[in-house]
Amino acid sequence: MSDDTEAQPLKILIAEDDDAAAQLIKTNLRRSGLDAECFRAKNGEEALAALNGESPEISFAPEDRLIVLLDIRMPKVDGMAVLRAMKESERLSKVPVVMLTTSDRRKEVDACYGLGCNLYLKKQVDYAKFTDSIAKLASFLSVCEIPSFGEPANE
Repeated sequence: MSDDTEAQPLKILIAEDDDAAAQLIKTNLRRSGLDAECFRAKNGEEALAALNGESPEISFAPEDRLIVLLDIRMPKVDGMAVLRAMKESERLSKVPVVMLTTSDRRKEVDACYGLGCNLYLKKQVDYAKFTDSIAKLASFLSVCEIPSFGEPANE
């Protein structure tokens, strides 16, 4: 990885169908001091379009450092299908994916890790716990090394 990559700001695609949850995630990532630009897809179809360069509103350049925060239960295309498509794609397979969902069913947790998610975070129902978990996620992401979106996976 080149030094130029480190200069690129982090970009986060929030794939979340619930307007209030999406806004809370975005607001609390910003409040936590994470230097990132957030984008939102309202369903799995929009997320895949953005990731595949087919969205009129959202686009990512090869030099972008990208993380996807992905809900499981979304209309049109669910989060599991988005995760599967990403991890089967040579171009998208190394983009870090954080499942951020209300489900903590062991079967879904195991399935997501089996498909290649990098982290599974349960959305807390309690507001204070939710904001705390997003702050901790932001802190964690701020110290992670994230590759450029367009770097070949074998470099």
